[in-house]
Amino acid sequence: MNCLARVWIGVFIGVTGFSGIFISQNALAARIGDLYEAEIPVLSQNRADRYVAIQQAFAEVLVRVSGQQDVVLALPPLIETNAVPIKNTPNQQQPNLVLVGKTAEIASALNRATSYVKQFRYQKTTGRPYIDWGIKSPEVEKPNSKKSQQVLWIRFNKKKINKLLHEANLPVWGSTRPSILVWMVVESQGKRYLLSNTVKSTTRESIEKHARLYGLPVRFPLMDLADRANISISDVWGNFEDRVMQASQRYQAEAILVGKLYQANRVWNTQWHLYVNGRREDWQEQGVYLQKVVKQGLSHTAQNLSLAFADVKTDKGIQHVLVKIKEVNGLADYSQAVKYLSSLSAVKKVQTIQVDKSSVLFDLTTQGSRVGVMQAIALGSQLVAEPNTIPKQAAVISSGVAMSGEHGIVKAQPKEKVPDLIYRLLQ
Repeated sequence: MNCLARVWIGVFIGVTGFSGIFISQNALAARIGDLYEAEIPVLSQNRADRYVAIQQAFAEVLVRVSGQQDVVLALPPLIETNAVPIKNTPNQQQPNLVLVGKTAEIASALNRATSYVKQFRYQKTTGRPYIDWGIKSPEVEKPNSKKSQQVLWIRFNKKKINKLLHEANLPVWGSTRPSILVWMVVESQGKRYLLSNTVKSTTRESIEKHARLYGLPVRFPLMDLADRANISISDVWGNFEDRVMQASQRYQAEAILVGKLYQANRVWNTQWHLYVNGRREDWQEQGVYLQKVVKQGLSHTAQNLSLAFADVKTDKGIQHVLVKIKEVNGLADYSQAVKYLSSLSAVKKVQTIQVDKSSVLFDLTTQGSRVGVMQAIALGSQLVAEPNTIPKQAAVISSGVAMSGEHGIVKAQPKEKVPDLIYRLLQ
């Protein structure tokens, strides 16, 4: 056994203590800190209004954490209690809507939304966007009802919501999310302009508003001299990929969203193109209201990204993924690798099983799969993928050597361990 391996083994007990601590190593990905919170306007502080607000906030959080717009829908009830005959009048209200869960587990949880609440308080609005489900508050039925001047702020129990989504076989999208660079051209009154970091626009405000609603960390280009030399409005309008990709390199975003928006016959039209993980997704949205088409576009973006990056519980349950990391030249590098792997949302436990010269083989315990680990690592900037080929000689430690792992002393096995994934640590 080489000298480096002997030194590491002597300090494994102290180092592996970091494995349960979350330390963000992602320089590019963004961390969303309020995924499990919501603000809902209320007309009063009575129990009935509070229940309706909590249920709507709960549904909003489920959408944001799962990334799936259809995890909860607002639909007319199948059976109307105390139904009133429909009158053919211009002011006829739509039937009362109810929140319907995508699965039996979600449907049941919606009726017990208050049991998922961790904290709540009444306060003045902070301007935080919210999903308007169209659900009537009991106070709305009263005459001379005033517009809401306050909101109910609610924070939900993260562990309980994640467990609920896992049991419903739905994605759980963690707080570390890919940064999204938005290239968007708007055509208004016969002129086109590109949304940038400095342009004030209702469209940009709408994109930022709905991006926050779905937990999407968006950013806009600077459109300084460097950008203008690399890309033009017509390049974005026509979605010329080579130009867009070249101009995007300086921003080092994990996802790129390209779009154009224009109005024809009083109808807003949008075309969207999302680039992530080497894939491209295209879709279109139409609507009379600008806010609605932007909301639909961002909702579709969230759905695509959650499917790419979210942790989805598999039927196989707990799995083990062997990850080999090269260029680990000393204790500092080893500590960096352990901390980074432990910070990944897809990883539950990290155990060191083999050390060989400047590489370490880790056993990652995960609720997901090999693909889920790959997707989580892709968000960060600490590791770069090596060609995933089976090495001729896997890392081996001589028999009889004991190393301290997360569960105590682990005997090194004198047999080859073939890694599932191979990465190189960036210095």
